[in-house]
Amino acid sequence: MNKLGKVAQIIEESLLVDPCLEEALDQGYANVSEAARRIRSIYGGGVSATAISSALKRRPKKSGREVLSSVAGSTITVRTGIGKISLEAGPSDMEVLERYGQKLIGFSKGLETVTFLVDEKDLDTIATKFSGRLLEKKAGLATIVVRGPTAILNQQGFLSFFLGILSKKGINVDDVASSYVDVMIILSESDASTAFGFFNAAIETARRVVNQQSA
Repeated sequence: MNKLGKVAQIIEESLLVDPCLEEALDQGYANVSEAARRIRSIYGGGVSATAISSALKRRPKKSGREVLSSVAGSTITVRTGIGKISLEAGPSDMEVLERYGQKLIGFSKGLETVTFLVDEKDLDTIATKFSGRLLEKKAGLATIVVRGPTAILNQQGFLSFFLGILSKKGINVDDVASSYVDVMIILSESDASTAFGFFNAAIETARRVVNQQSA
């Protein structure tokens, strides 16, 4: 690998584990020289901070305008009193859907597990029916449903925008599910109000920015 290729690889790997730095560079408010020194300190010798700084300045920037527009066009709703049941996957999964379909709030399936979101008042009743396959039963959850415009179906960065907010604010996400343009983020009921406030503020700010750019 030549020197330019090595510098590009170092930058790519650094930004992969430090999305905040990548965002700051893309938005133009990062100190490029300081960012270069920081990246070099992680990877040690072999390349100079000057070479990294020059590569950072030439690096194509992501505008994020499309994602911001989708955020601005989103709505959010909150539902509390949610319970979660995780089971070992089995041939009777469809039976759960058929028997309790009207009581299910969400459903997701992995390779070896299946998870159902239910109203908390139905949690114990449903869980006892599948005690032999039960992996986890959890109460005290809430869902924040982010409904975006249809543009998000072919767009990168929409989900990470909202999850990034929660990560930066130290709010843990219990699960994520999606259906068409609805993204359901499951988290502790005690965090729901705070998370909703952050999301609402972000959407309102995105709308102001988009309106300003359109003016």
